[in-house]
Amino acid sequence: MSFENWLYRKANENTHSEIIAFLMMILGTNLLMGGLLVTIIVVGEASFLSFFAQASRSLSAVLGLILTLVGFFFVLIGFILVVHYDKEKSWYINEIEKSTTRRKGKTNIKTINEMLKEHTYKRKRS
Repeated sequence: MSFENWLYRKANENTHSEIIAFLMMILGTNLLMGGLLVTIIVVGEASFLSFFAQASRSLSAVLGLILTLVGFFFVLIGFILVVHYDKEKSWYINEIEKSTTRRKGKTNIKTINEMLKEHTYKRKRS
């Protein structure tokens, strides 16, 4: 396996991981919204100060708090992972572009017509 193929494979792996992290953000958003809805339905308002007073009374209020906290955690971790995997993927793609430009620079082959034009141009100048 060449170095360039390895870079392509790692870039694809990071793309897959980035998609999984984005799906984790979507899951977190769903849990966060579900927790907030349960909290509003049970407590009757979105104020968290009154929520903590009601939390000890009902299991539904505790469920709303747990869903809200877990949802916020998933959104936060998913966002951090998306940024991380995107940076890694962009590094691998940048290295792929560097390797292809180096390879193209090494194989700069002149045609016979270009060589003749250069030769005649040098001859006319001298």
